Amino acid sequence: MIFPIIIAVVQLVSFGHLYYIHKHGSGQFPADFIELNILAICNIGVLILAYFFYFKVDVKLSIWLVPILLSAITIALLIVLYIIMWIN
Repeated sequence: MIFPIIIAVVQLVSFGHLYYIHKHGSGQFPADFIELNILAICNIGVLILAYFFYFKVDVKLSIWLVPILLSAITIALLIVLYIIMWIN
């Protein structure tokens, strides 16, 4: 029960850090984009954990939906940014 809550809190803190880097970081180097890539890779790991701890168990805890949703949003955002970069 506590494991998905910890994952969700870490994800929210990392989103806050990513927002801070985006607003106050150096304009010469895209540190926020690199951190978004790292965050998306970590969220793939969260989705793998969710597969084993949410989708494979008999009793599903609905609290797992929060980290799953945050992971999906992060990965979708990165895919959209790559598509925009590919178009331009």
